[in-house]
Amino acid sequence: MTEDNKRANIAAEVKRGEESLESAQILLSAGKHSDAVSRAYYGAFHFARALLLTLAQEPRTHGGIERLIQRDFVRPGALDPATGKLLSRLQKFRQDADYTAEFVFSREGAAEEVAAAVAFVTATRALLVAGGWVG
Repeated sequence: MTEDNKRANIAAEVKRGEESLESAQILLSAGKHSDAVSRAYYGAFHFARALLLTLAQEPRTHGGIERLIQRDFVRPGALDPATGKLLSRLQKFRQDADYTAEFVFSREGAAEEVAAAVAFVTATRALLVAGGWVG
């Protein structure tokens, strides 16, 4: 992967992450709680992918993204452990939102997950800015 290609891919992931997070907030406002939780996870997911691309990492699974974030950013201290755990939590609730019909999110529960995604995105964006990957 060339440097220009890497930067383009990071920018694309950031854009998708921002769009997913915006969608989560719109869905939350519309009372679509499960969909808001799902989109919130994908906001964090795309920012995690952008962060991993800075190291030329392209995991193929959701679990792989989570493991690499822990290994390459949490353990070395670049991301706070509590922030790293947010991705795991968001992934678990996204699965419930998408695949478990009997699991119902309250407005408060969905708002908490959207806030968790915002916290994760804020932390990862700060690393991307500090590294000169995004403006």
